[in-house]
Amino acid sequence: MSLIIHKVGILDTIQHFGMKGLQSKGIRPGGVMDQFSASIANALVGNKLNEDLLEIHFPACEIIFTKSCLISIVGAHFSAKLNEKYLPLNRPILIPTNGKLQFVAPKSGRIVYLAIQGGLVGQGRLIKNSEIAFKKKPKLNTSSLHIFPWSADVDWQKYSPEIHVIQGREWERLNEESQRKFCCKPFKLSHHADRMGYRLQHEPFHTRTKEEIISSAVNFGTIQLLPNGQTIVLMADHQTTGGYPRIAHVISADLPKLAQKSPGDEVVFHLTDQETAEKEWAAQQKHIRQIQNISQLKLDEFFQKNSNQL
Repeated sequence: MSLIIHKVGILDTIQHFGMKGLQSKGIRPGGVMDQFSASIANALVGNKLNEDLLEIHFPACEIIFTKSCLISIVGAHFSAKLNEKYLPLNRPILIPTNGKLQFVAPKSGRIVYLAIQGGLVGQGRLIKNSEIAFKKKPKLNTSSLHIFPWSADVDWQKYSPEIHVIQGREWERLNEESQRKFCCKPFKLSHHADRMGYRLQHEPFHTRTKEEIISSAVNFGTIQLLPNGQTIVLMADHQTTGGYPRIAHVISADLPKLAQKSPGDEVVFHLTDQETAEKEWAAQQKHIRQIQNISQLKLDEFFQKNSNQL
């Protein structure tokens, strides 16, 4: 059983949740850009939170489902349609056999996640005109679309410009004026923004010294100061080491919000501390687990009541 990519998108992939513990060997983690939305998408269809799923950019792919299945669409609003009927975000959706899914117009956000109950085969693969196999054979069989009446609360300030950061190892290399500008001036996301990094537009920053640094470890969310005084935020497909000053790091809880920014969007950085960053991350993970638990209960109840019809 599979889904068919009827039309290829610009940068759509089957994504995992990052390969941990291999950076010392020069292997970048990769994985989803917006872990919050991807986790919620999986939770809504009863998957484990880190199940492989589709990461979709715009212009997006068109998909034909060869078998009924349960899906969810979370993240950016790309005006999803199934057989000309618009679909909502953040809900489980029962797709009929031979349903055709399209994303017709970007409304907000940058990346959308499509989770399918049971998962997909082909981790990390760029989507092409071909079939994508389901990991598990769907047991559903319906000829009509069913949109579940309940949705997940995913309003995690994802469209707010405020991004919290902690100071990086080379923060003190910035002169005082540049430190002040970093913390209060709005930046714009440039058009040089992809899965490797988001470049920001702003007045050039200046350092107290021109001394170079030894290449050191970097991570998803590291903010590097480039030789021209501009900055780049490293994203999911970042390199494993870098030789530019690491002036700050975006806290993990705000990485999903940053990932959904599009070129031209504003970003305002606010300094915080490690303890606060950990509390925000823990609160976000608790929210995801609550959605997962509630979703599983509601899905079990629905399928028990409708077992004879599906």
